[in-house]
Amino acid sequence: MDIQKIGQKIASSQVVKNAAKYANNATTKLGGVIENVLEKSPKKDIYSKIINTLEPTGANNAFIPMATLMVGTVIVPRVLTAAKRNPDDKEATKDEITEILFRDVQTVLIMLFALKSINSIVAALASKSSGLPMTNKPYLEIFNNKDKGLKGISEKANEFIHNPIDKLKKIATNILDTLHPTEGVITLTNDEFISNYSGFGNSAQISKMFDKIKDQKGNPDKIFNKVMNILIKKQKIAISQQEDLTRAGFTIANNKAQSILEALIELKEKGLKGLKEENLNKDVENLLVHFFQKEDNRLVLDAKGLNAALRTAALAFEATYLGFGLPALNQKRLEKKYLTNEAKNTLSSAREQASATTINSKTIKANEVKIFNKFIK
Repeated sequence: MDIQKIGQKIASSQVVKNAAKYANNATTKLGGVIENVLEKSPKKDIYSKIINTLEPTGANNAFIPMATLMVGTVIVPRVLTAAKRNPDDKEATKDEITEILFRDVQTVLIMLFALKSINSIVAALASKSSGLPMTNKPYLEIFNNKDKGLKGISEKANEFIHNPIDKLKKIATNILDTLHPTEGVITLTNDEFISNYSGFGNSAQISKMFDKIKDQKGNPDKIFNKVMNILIKKQKIAISQQEDLTRAGFTIANNKAQSILEALIELKEKGLKGLKEENLNKDVENLLVHFFQKEDNRLVLDAKGLNAALRTAALAFEATYLGFGLPALNQKRLEKKYLTNEAKNTLSSAREQASATTINSKTIKANEVKIFNKFIK
């Protein structure tokens, strides 16, 4: 039999041709619908919102497809399989479903929510310590007092007592901002760090950057001092190199390095308000612009490094818990359950045996008494 001829007959059959025609028409219509949807405003068009929601980002799936996939292919099949495995043994089914709820549901929830939540919390703490905003928005401040010790605790308690509704709302908002998988408080990306802290062409733009840091609950004074210290250190190195060249017999024309250093120190002492002065030293402004124009300036590098460290630490924590912590907890739970049941069964069996021994002993003694009495008579 010629396989090639058979294939040609199948391909030329009317059924195959009709199926191909319908598939082609359906694909064309679907492509047209998608094209029309994408041309509409994503903010107003519900279909565009759906497409944006389902759109993957790089190697990561969007949240809704990921959640559907995890629940639909992990939790539901596991529960259905457990329910069908031992239909006559309700206790075994109950044990397996309990294990699924304890282990698999925890795993799915951690994968969907925990990593983002841990990143958000740790990044917010890093923002506090470094002064550099690491998240898209800060957490709401529940208590604004700065006192420490017993006085601070007392003041916080009084704040909560005088306005509990507002404090509880802020707590709830912070929790939702942490747990929300796609919104709320989110750690900034490296591209956002580059956009926020580089590419400025004059002192006015740099000043606005520091204002933005303040609005995001960062510490602009701390960041400004850090930048100024970097520039002052570089200027001192430049002066030292020029002195070495002078001692070696080279002539340095138009030596303004010392005056620039003094201007840098003066600007640092004035603080951020010095950036807004009209008579800002042009050489100092040029140094600032040179610093912030580079995409790999010290602020961006620090933010990227801190971000990478935080994300790695959060992922390591999650992997450690899923790989070691959760199995250990599950083992402890099973040991506690079955060892407790075994101990109860053993104790019950011992009691029954003791009771039976007592009964037998009493029965034997009663019979012995009767026999003894008959023997005496």
